[in-house]
Amino acid sequence: MAKDKRFVFLSDEFYLEYPIAKYPEMEQKKDRPYIQVYVEIDGVQYAIPLRSDIHHPHVLWTDKANNCGVDFSKAVVITDEKYIDITRNPHLRQNEFDALRGKDYKIKQKMEKYIGKYKKAKKNPSNPINRMLCQYSTLQYFEEYLDLNS
Repeated sequence: MAKDKRFVFLSDEFYLEYPIAKYPEMEQKKDRPYIQVYVEIDGVQYAIPLRSDIHHPHVLWTDKANNCGVDFSKAVVITDEKYIDITRNPHLRQNEFDALRGKDYKIKQKMEKYIGKYKKAKKNPSNPINRMLCQYSTLQYFEEYLDLNS
């Protein structure tokens, strides 16, 4: 595993295991892969993509004017270390790096809050807002790793 797992890329093995045809909400760009923020919460490892053109509130902004940030709605669970590409070293744009510096705790806290929102939404899917949250969240593919009863 890479020494600094704070920022990672997902490996080709991950994308083979989770093809877009079967997992349409997954963010996949072979030509320009997403840098992911790596966090661990309650023993579960998550990779949360840095994205642009975000138009929902489940984000930690790195460049709000350009709708760029850490997109919690597209987080994935890392079930195997082979899903982290250790051959490439992510390089963030300086403005994103500056926006994220010292924010590890805040990112983890916001991810925990998003997981809680997702769990709550799953309990009341008849609410249109909850239905949309669940429909567009990648957590739907990893529910076995979430304690939905808590």
